[in-house]
Amino acid sequence: MRPLDRLLAAPPIPGTALVVSRGRVRATGDRSARYPIYSLTKPVIAAAILRLVAEGRLSLDDPAPDGWPGTVRQLLDHTSGARDYGALPAYHEAVRTRPLRPWSDRELLRRAAAAGPTFEPGGGWAYSNTGYLLLRRLLDRHGGLASHLPALGLPGMTVALRPEDLDEVAPAPSRLIGDGVDDIRGAYDPRWVGHRTLVGTADDLLGFWRTLPPAMLDPATFIPIGHPATGFVRPAYGLGLMADPASPLGLVVGHGGGGPGYAHGVFAAPAAGALAIVLTRDERYDAQGLALRLLEAAIRDGS
Repeated sequence: MRPLDRLLAAPPIPGTALVVSRGRVRATGDRSARYPIYSLTKPVIAAAILRLVAEGRLSLDDPAPDGWPGTVRQLLDHTSGARDYGALPAYHEAVRTRPLRPWSDRELLRRAAAAGPTFEPGGGWAYSNTGYLLLRRLLDRHGGLASHLPALGLPGMTVALRPEDLDEVAPAPSRLIGDGVDDIRGAYDPRWVGHRTLVGTADDLLGFWRTLPPAMLDPATFIPIGHPATGFVRPAYGLGLMADPASPLGLVVGHGGGGPGYAHGVFAAPAAGALAIVLTRDERYDAQGLALRLLEAAIRDGS
């Protein structure tokens, strides 16, 4: 049995995995299952921003919105220094104790600002959900994220704006809510994700990742993150994408995502025409690691 077959067969993946290599699509799990994709939404936000840049409606050198320090480019590549609200202990405690009463944009930004910047704009690299909340607010002034989805290859995806928008997703338990819940549906408000989460299938994501804007694959945009990352030789981040320009597979780009109930990973080796998508109903699952292993196996065994 080839390595890819072994990875897809056992142990069973708690969700959906889809692998593309040399034009062939392999999948396991329910391809019609829908998931909240959490931070897999960041590359979509980045692509929507770049679409506006290409149309001349925005510039990467424009100042960050709402008076925040830095530029649009620095928000995209996490070099603005905007404090990550997702790293604040009070945020996680509030999600646990009041999962159906999310903080407003104003409150998320107030608390992030009160914690102070991680560094001055351009002075380092630090992952920031706050930065992508600001980018989402910028998109709100240009039709909103949902209006850009069809042009980005995502006509089947939706933006979750209330608890009812998760009614159709694959059920998942979570230890992050209260003392634990058996099913997050009806127990969690997706507006806790400040940049918002899209909802869709692995096949929906396939359409997007097959048509990434060229600017997102430009090695000149990749910023070293300054610390190791499992599975990466030279971990970097570009305009909405994690990247490894030194991977033995060639350039590898992708993103992870996770939150109450779910963990996901999507990685691609564009030069090899290979892509791996892993969407799971287990918030503790190493979906990012599995996606990288699936990608390598698909390329190595020529599947």
